[in-house]
Amino acid sequence: MNERFLSSEDLDLRHLSWEELLLWWDAWLRQAQSTNEQDEHLYSHGVFRVEPGWKITASGVVRDEEFWASLRETDSGEGSREH
Repeated sequence: MNERFLSSEDLDLRHLSWEELLLWWDAWLRQAQSTNEQDEHLYSHGVFRVEPGWKITASGVVRDEEFWASLRETDSGEGSREH
């Protein structure tokens, strides 16, 4: 992933040619796609910060084994169910 600051000319989308706009759009899409594996369980909007069953740690997003174990217990009848 490439990180750099954009100039005021780069940010002036209104005055870009169609070809320039498509080049910027393509570059943005490629950069967004390059992080798919890193952020596949994160949400950028809605009520969750991370997909249920996953948790955010200092090393990144990891599977929440306690969550999945509690589901297995509930499915096998070992966990308590409230009605």
